[in-house]
Amino acid sequence: MDRILIVDDDSQLLTILKESFKKFRNKLEIITAEDGLAAIIAVKSQPVSVVVTDIRMPIVNGLVLLAYIGKNFPRIPCIVMTGYGTPFLKERLQKEVSYYIEKPFEVTELAQAIMSVLGQQEAIGGTVRGISLIGFVQLVEIEYLTCLCEISAPDGEKGYLLFDGGVLQNAFYQNLRGKTAALSLLQMDGVTIKFKKPPKKKLPRQIALSLSALLGEATKLKHEMESPEGRRGVGNADADKEMREKTEKRQKAEESLKRGKQGAEAVEKRLSASARGASQGTHNG
Repeated sequence: MDRILIVDDDSQLLTILKESFKKFRNKLEIITAEDGLAAIIAVKSQPVSVVVTDIRMPIVNGLVLLAYIGKNFPRIPCIVMTGYGTPFLKERLQKEVSYYIEKPFEVTELAQAIMSVLGQQEAIGGTVRGISLIGFVQLVEIEYLTCLCEISAPDGEKGYLLFDGGVLQNAFYQNLRGKTAALSLLQMDGVTIKFKKPPKKKLPRQIALSLSALLGEATKLKHEMESPEGRRGVGNADADKEMREKTEKRQKAEESLKRGKQGAEAVEKRLSASARGASQGTHNG
């Protein structure tokens, strides 16, 4: 039986959801927590199949919880249910979590999301299809992943991105290498991504630019390629201004997630210190 952890500081909502999910009791066991810290303690103490969490909560919020689970329990899929968040934070969360559900929602909607997640989990080393490559590489960077990603374009062309600890080291596409190959791949839409084992031998970094700088350059190149020929002056200036504004909003969303990650690290330290203190107290007694 799959154990589902639902996290929300609204005790009334938790009660309603527990009662509503009784119809699935032959398939699901529902446990609850009213803040992120209680949820972290729960996932550390027992197997959990799916975490469903709100964002705004006291003590430890949902962003910190998501960052903690992503680092320590990456195989646990997460569903976010919230009425809070800017469009860009929502866009980013949708790329990082299995589902994003806006409040208010129907219980059947949440049940369908949980069943879908349980039925579609893929082991690490699997395949991801039809997503934004830009969103994917940003997630790799945030999670400090080391991996070799095979990128297949809709036309069948393949390329590779090599990450070490979330840093893009090298790229390969057709006869291109390094930055040029990365820029070509990052402009693609609707790609299929396969996780490959990275080379055993650590390769020297061939891409000096940061990922954010590469993404900015790739977006600009793609925009130029898609613009009508001869477009000049005010049109380009307006497009550049719009791009800058979107970039600033995305950066604010990134900062929110980064603070969540920092909060998760602080919680880890706090829990470790508590565990050491408890151990010493037992020993002294």
